Amino acid sequence: MKDQEAIEMMQRCISEIETQRMIVSRLTPNAEAYEVIRDIVRMSPKQSQDYGEDLVWRLRKKIEELQPKPEVTDAKAE
Repeated sequence: MKDQEAIEMMQRCISEIETQRMIVSRLTPNAEAYEVIRDIVRMSPKQSQDYGEDLVWRLRKKIEELQPKPEVTDAKAE
C-alpha cells in the first residue's frame, strides 16, 4: 500500500470515528437517564466506564509521519 493511499484510508477512518463520536455524544444523555432509571428500579450497583486509546490521535500522528516532507533549501548556496 502506497503512503498516499494509506493517508486517504486513515483520513476516512478519522471522519467515521468523529461521526460516531458525535452520535455517541448526542445519545449519552439518553443512556445516562436510562441507567439512572434502571438503577432506581433495580437498585443495582453501577459499573465504571473504561476508556481505550485515542485512535484518532494515533491516525493523525501516522498521517503526519507519512506526509512528504518539504524540501529544505540551503540559503548559503544561493
